[in-house]
Amino acid sequence: MKKYEKILLSQPFFAGIAEEDMEKVLSCLSAKMQEYERGSVLFRQGEKMEQMGIVLEGSISLEKEDFWGNRSILAIVEAGEVFGEVYACRKERTLNINVTAQYRTKVLLLDLTPVLDRREGEGPGKEEALYEKLTVNLVHILADKTWSMARKTEYLSGRGIREKVEAYLSAQAQMAGGGDFIIPFNRQELADFLAVDRSALSRELGKMRREGILDYRKDHFRLLAADRLPD
Repeated sequence: MKKYEKILLSQPFFAGIAEEDMEKVLSCLSAKMQEYERGSVLFRQGEKMEQMGIVLEGSISLEKEDFWGNRSILAIVEAGEVFGEVYACRKERTLNINVTAQYRTKVLLLDLTPVLDRREGEGPGKEEALYEKLTVNLVHILADKTWSMARKTEYLSGRGIREKVEAYLSAQAQMAGGGDFIIPFNRQELADFLAVDRSALSRELGKMRREGILDYRKDHFRLLAADRLPD
């Protein structure tokens, strides 16, 4: 686990946890590392996910699949980010998504029971203080995820493909602090994320390039007329 200590210490869930306390915290949360090959499904729709995961290497996609096999990507989770925290908090709920490894991926699975089942006045001292920090950090993570899903609703609310693309790229530029940035999707994944046809998306991007609105190469985008995009 030492190899991934830097990733874990920079992870929001462990904010405020000292390096010397990490081993104790991971032990209390029954930390378990798992490795998956590219394309492997970590957890399937309909299953229960009773632990929260942290991606240590690689990346995973959270995918929704309908009865006919049509796929929609809800999010990409990169190294250092968490997933499954909602299900780990409500263990009786079954997954309504598939969790799939995009590349060869290593994840750390954490049992949140010690954090969630604390009783008032129980275990005073340093251990209780550590759990309190983790509880606050978990609330912050859940709030951030709610905000992210609200942003995706904005992208999908556009009437046409261009409106969806503009809303998404504008948000990416804001997060990157400028009009030059890399997105976490290839073209098919971006189409799945925005719930549009890939060919239609490629045509629209080509039109926007010809109109001088943006330029791109694979996942690298540069907005050339950012003032024309929505805030």
